[in-house]
Amino acid sequence: MREADETTRDRIAFLSNRTDRPDDTHVMDVYTVAPDGSDLRKVTDSDLTASRLRWHPDGSRLAFVGNDPENAYAPAKVFVADRERGEYESWSGDLDRTVARFGRLGWDGDDVLATIGDEGLTRLARFSEGRDPERTFESQGRHRTVEGFDCRGGTAALVLSDPASGADVYALDAAALGRVAPEAAALTRLSAVNDDLLSGRRTPECRRITFESDGQEIEAIAYLPADFDPDDPDADSDTDSTDPRPLVASIHGGPVSYDAPRFSFEHSYFTGQGYVVLRTNYRGSSSYGREFSEQIRGEWGPRERDDVLAGVEELVAREWADPDRCFATGFSYGAMTTGYLVTATDRFAAAAAEHGIYDFRSAFGTDDSHVWWEDDFGLPWENPDGYDAGSSIADVGEVETPLLVTAGGEDWRCPPSQSEQFYVSVKKQGVPARLVVYPDEHHNIGDPDRAIHRLTELREWFERFDPAR
Repeated sequence: MREADETTRDRIAFLSNRTDRPDDTHVMDVYTVAPDGSDLRKVTDSDLTASRLRWHPDGSRLAFVGNDPENAYAPAKVFVADRERGEYESWSGDLDRTVARFGRLGWDGDDVLATIGDEGLTRLARFSEGRDPERTFESQGRHRTVEGFDCRGGTAALVLSDPASGADVYALDAAALGRVAPEAAALTRLSAVNDDLLSGRRTPECRRITFESDGQEIEAIAYLPADFDPDDPDADSDTDSTDPRPLVASIHGGPVSYDAPRFSFEHSYFTGQGYVVLRTNYRGSSSYGREFSEQIRGEWGPRERDDVLAGVEELVAREWADPDRCFATGFSYGAMTTGYLVTATDRFAAAAAEHGIYDFRSAFGTDDSHVWWEDDFGLPWENPDGYDAGSSIADVGEVETPLLVTAGGEDWRCPPSQSEQFYVSVKKQGVPARLVVYPDEHHNIGDPDRAIHRLTELREWFERFDPAR
């Protein structure tokens, strides 16, 4: 298997898995070859999942991102291969943060610039030979996040996403991302793609909150309706500006991912309907270090479930959320966490599980993740108890929450048979349930009309079981 290549004047670098059993490993090696196809060289030793190649401008070195092929929770690192020596090494030092999935690596002189996930934020860091990485671009703040990055010829380009003003492309001098503090990086805005869309619109306010779950501090991002002001000391209690609002606990996928403050049409849609949207960075999420993420390895469900519930209770205690009008939803691993929630609690008035897996035994070999399942749980016939413990279908008899289940008809990550199985099992017990399958869609909803249909389905399902309606 070959992936994207990166070309310098006399060498082409590319990625390929040429192990004996490529379907049974996440290994991805770096190779280089002459433009005429001769002089093939293997750079890495089949010990990494390599990606995002970038030659130094003079062609002497090749930077790339490397993941542990057997542990999805270990932080991704920046590696640099020396062309003459034929050796490669990590430049991530003791940085216990993962290289983020947004953007490319960029050379600035002899340093590498890259995005990292850092406590619920995607931000920039500088990687240098022989020294620990340093965070940079302090003027970004924690109210917005990076969703794209590249650097060439001394100029850095990045996509900054702000919950209130949308996402746009900016440029700045790469020298402003240096080691000098404090920074005064002068951003030049290059796009205005959201101006017409957001002009005159009431976008949500975004708040970071922290709370305790099982003795650990958990962070979440809360998106608040524009007409909701929980901190207004002069608010009249007879008005609705401070009244608790209905809540959507919207759970991110991954699970090795994280939420950062960003513009999202979906979040804005729900806050526009009067909901508070809660995005919890539960245990298992990245950006908080390896130990935080690795806690769920081989035991999916209980920690993520407890952390989401703790976040909901925090907003209820703050009187931001109406305790009788709480709803839950999630896509992919967020759907799986929704399954863990509805089989363990009746906290939610209704829930929606989108494109998830609910029975690990029947998923094995029918989805495209069997290598991951084996790394985390072993093989199903060797660890049946572990597979059952992670399968919400085993506890489906406990479900009392009205449940909407969705699937993509061509989804190989989370096959539609999983959603069908969960739906039928809930429906069989007389619990209100609805199944929506999107034909020809994979592990997303790509068609614009169907994307609108999806949001409408979610809203109508929550409204149907909203006790205030």
